[in-house]
Amino acid sequence: MSLIEFFLFIGVGCGVGFLAGLFGVGGGFILVPVLIFSYEHSNLSPSILTHVAIGTSLLVVVFSGMTSAYQHRKQGNVDWRAVFMIGFSSCITALATTRVAAALSGRHLRIAFAIIIIIAAVRMLTESASKAQKKLNLSSRPSTQGLIGVGLAAGVVSALAGIGGGLVTIPVMYQILRMPLKLAIGTSSAAIVITALFSVTGYIVNGMGHPDIPAGNFGFVDFQRGMALAIGTMLLARVGAKVSFKTHPFLLRKLFALFVILMAIYLLVK
Repeated sequence: MSLIEFFLFIGVGCGVGFLAGLFGVGGGFILVPVLIFSYEHSNLSPSILTHVAIGTSLLVVVFSGMTSAYQHRKQGNVDWRAVFMIGFSSCITALATTRVAAALSGRHLRIAFAIIIIIAAVRMLTESASKAQKKLNLSSRPSTQGLIGVGLAAGVVSALAGIGGGLVTIPVMYQILRMPLKLAIGTSSAAIVITALFSVTGYIVNGMGHPDIPAGNFGFVDFQRGMALAIGTMLLARVGAKVSFKTHPFLLRKLFALFVILMAIYLLVK
């Protein structure tokens, strides 16, 4: 990777980091299409192109999640009991799903990724302004069974789509477990660190020894592009988190959802 490419990926990481802090997600829904587009114009084998994009995205999600979670913690928007229950239950399904993902074709992985983010985007588009703005008081602690169920689902989504799982955990914690939105966002930021860490470990292990893996990669993880993106995300994830404290970006959510759907359509028609 050239020096120009390195700084270009840092710039992309800045944008991803801002959105990660703002919405409490890892940013994989942007990272995966960007990485796929990049690898399509490189010498990487098409047989592993999508796998490497997802594995590399998960590496970046670990760093973006850590940075935004740190800022949310300073504001008291993290439920640590929920973080550890969701995070460590997600490791079970994340590690198991990476084995399945390694055996799937790149085309099937793209379809899975596109379907997951379209569902999340449609949820954003159909949420009313009054519902998005409402504030809930945490009247009771979420049940253990509910948090474990959220974690198990997040592990599957993370490993299949290369995201931290925040697109699953936030709506479930907010709408079903009745957690305040800002608490759900902050808790998700911390939980996705654990989820993504186990998912990226699975992609490293299952990619080791693959004949098409280029030199310098660790399994299905490209550390050069991954670290450039991680630097960018850490620069602006805290800024995005600070913005989320002051406002609920309703219109931005709508525009962002449309952007996500367009990216998903692009992947499906490729």
